[in-house]
Amino acid sequence: MKSVLDNYCVLQKLWDTTYETQMASFDFLYGVILGYELLKHSDNLSKALQHKDMSASEGYDIAHLTVYTLSKLRTDDANDQFWGSIDTKLDNVDVNEPTLPRRRKLPKRYETGDADYEYPSSSKDLYRQQYFEALDMAINYIQDRFDQLGFLRYRRLQDSLLKSAVHVEDPTAADDIKHGMYVYKGDINEVAFGAKLDSLRTLLQRRYHDLNSVILCDIVKVFQDMKPTSRLLFSEVVTVLKRVLVMSATNATSERSFSAFRRLKTFLRSTMTQGRLTHWMILHVH
Repeated sequence: MKSVLDNYCVLQKLWDTTYETQMASFDFLYGVILGYELLKHSDNLSKALQHKDMSASEGYDIAHLTVYTLSKLRTDDANDQFWGSIDTKLDNVDVNEPTLPRRRKLPKRYETGDADYEYPSSSKDLYRQQYFEALDMAINYIQDRFDQLGFLRYRRLQDSLLKSAVHVEDPTAADDIKHGMYVYKGDINEVAFGAKLDSLRTLLQRRYHDLNSVILCDIVKVFQDMKPTSRLLFSEVVTVLKRVLVMSATNATSERSFSAFRRLKTFLRSTMTQGRLTHWMILHVH
């Protein structure tokens, strides 16, 4: 028993020493600060996208605004400023100075030409490459997520309602309607849809004084308050709206229900019946 405890103490001391060494390295400090600079923008975008009333068009706009903000950091001036901020922090923390790694020759299998292997001349040049790689990765991930064909079609289907019924002066409204009618040409009549959009615009003008403040959930509420027989006047619009609502722009609400389920259905409540679990979920949600 004593030998086991001695071995455990040795391993724990070795782990603490290794952990402290990593914490005191410049790589760790640089990665933490760079991660903070990137994640504060992406986390802000993530929180905004979780709003239950977020539309696809609004999500697309704020995502590209985040991309534009990150792109402004992808300059040599921004890198110099970032490097200078780290230099000032080195005086206040117990971190080693940055050093260049040992110069090594590129393996033969990776050589593609006769040019000499490019080696950074200073620590700043070495970490400059990591700075731009991290920014490119964050920008590409956001763009790939919001430039998918399915999402673009869904966004234009939403815009066919919002721009035509609310933002009439938008010149791209006609293109969005044609695109939506092309995708759902077997379900929606384009001529009837255009006429019923005019009726919807008149209805919204009577209900809301400022149409520019109307969002998608306001249009949904108008149809929810409407009698079923009155909806027949807007049958094509209702058809488009159903397709928009079936494919939700954000799944944050549904994911929150799974998070609530994980908090309630723990390992200690392994014998809970389905009926009791359902009642617990209702109480927890409401």
